[in-house]
Amino acid sequence: MMINNEYSTELACALNGYRALIIPDLGNNASQHWQSLWEQNIPRARRILMHDWHTADWVKWRNSIIASLISIDEPVVLIAEGFGALAAASVAAEYPGKIIAAFLVDPANPDQFDLRKKIPKQPLPVTTKIVIRNQTDTKAALLAALWSTDLSHSISIEAPPHQSTTDYWPEGIRTLNRLISKTQRKADDITQARTKKILAYLRTLQKRKPLSDDFSLHYS
Repeated sequence: MMINNEYSTELACALNGYRALIIPDLGNNASQHWQSLWEQNIPRARRILMHDWHTADWVKWRNSIIASLISIDEPVVLIAEGFGALAAASVAAEYPGKIIAAFLVDPANPDQFDLRKKIPKQPLPVTTKIVIRNQTDTKAALLAALWSTDLSHSISIEAPPHQSTTDYWPEGIRTLNRLISKTQRKADDITQARTKKILAYLRTLQKRKPLSDDFSLHYS
């Protein structure tokens, strides 16, 4: 295990205390891959379990993600790549209550795996970010439009082949941070809206019939 205190702190701050579920691409990924490095440096992070990482079995990949969600007794952030990103989006569409946000990197072309009819056809119910290597990746752009997600381009997802240094993909950590911050603001807005509705309802009750001392409201 390779722990880097600097990046471990940055990843923990980016996730704001939320659990992370790592969903790799086909073939899993090497120890130097950014997902593996993030997993090693995110407290309590978990990777989905697969008996066969090389077969694009849609049902098994989805079931593995769902099983991981069920085993974690709190909402999680999905961090997925490639074929795993497609499966993650599909699960996010069905289990929004278990998922805080979805960070999808280079989602695979669904037509390559005959999944056009199986992927979600509507906006995803969780805050989602798609990040791509290739700025001309029209398939990913279409997915972003279909799912109503943010889309950005990163040329630094992985270090160039000639570099031997370990790449934690700092730009990706910053992007993840912005995603979670956006998710938190959205949650705060929802909470404030609900609080306003409850207060408005209680004011209405007060006007109709005085409440007991325990439930009366006092306004400045």
